[in-house]
Amino acid sequence: MLVHARLFAAVAVGVVLGCGAPTSDTPPREVAPSATATPATPVVAAPEGLPDAEELLSASVAALGGAEKIEAITSYYSESEMNASKLGLFGTAKTWWRAGDFYTETSMPGVGLMRLGGLGGEVWGEDPINGLRALSGVEAEQARWSASLCLAHDWRRYFDRAETKAVVERDGRRVAEIELTSRGGDLVTLRIDLESKAPVSQTFKQANPLGDMPVTVSFGELREVAGVKISFEQQVDAALTQLSTRITKIEANVEVNPEIFAMPRAGERLHLPLPDEPPAVAPVPSDRP
Repeated sequence: MLVHARLFAAVAVGVVLGCGAPTSDTPPREVAPSATATPATPVVAAPEGLPDAEELLSASVAALGGAEKIEAITSYYSESEMNASKLGLFGTAKTWWRAGDFYTETSMPGVGLMRLGGLGGEVWGEDPINGLRALSGVEAEQARWSASLCLAHDWRRYFDRAETKAVVERDGRRVAEIELTSRGGDLVTLRIDLESKAPVSQTFKQANPLGDMPVTVSFGELREVAGVKISFEQQVDAALTQLSTRITKIEANVEVNPEIFAMPRAGERLHLPLPDEPPAVAPVPSDRP
């Protein structure tokens, strides 16, 4: 559910604390070249006494507005604010998404501009430490699913298995823990409230050149956007710090110029302005041919 801002916030923390550190020589884990779901995605039968994963995911989709309304959102534009007060860091994130393609930019004073984009399954990123580069393996895989409006609805597009692992008590609520597994070995634990069927949190190991970072994103206030309930507030617990994020603006079914999703030409950097009121239509970068 709009994890890009949270994902980039954790990356920003890694950039700050890892400034000057060499990138990893370990090659990324390989994943399927396409983010499109295979026709038959196995759903592992729940152990005796545990709720079925597929049924829970479907119930969560219904609780958030239903598959029809989710699928009716074909594009969106969002703005978020981030606060990592323990590190003295504050920032803003902006995301444009259309039919699975995406572009996100995060600006943090004292850190710089970080960007993430994807077009047709090809993912790229840019940050002050690693520069502009194509992403692959689990790092690219996580970037793709993190832009999903509703992972409970889209999970088959990005993961190959879903299995209920446990039912636990959290803050007085009974919560089911569903483990999503990708072909490349990426694991995401999605927690769903058994009463309301709303997503509670998700945990994963964020891949980046400085090493994997355990991250838990807890979802807060839900508001309706085009008939779909979306979490407007999140708490991020990363290995290095904690931070909060808040969506300040989101517009569904906006016009988006697809050229913004593509990776810039080698050796050229993109510096988009960050006006107070940006247009819903994403600007075309000046470094595009």
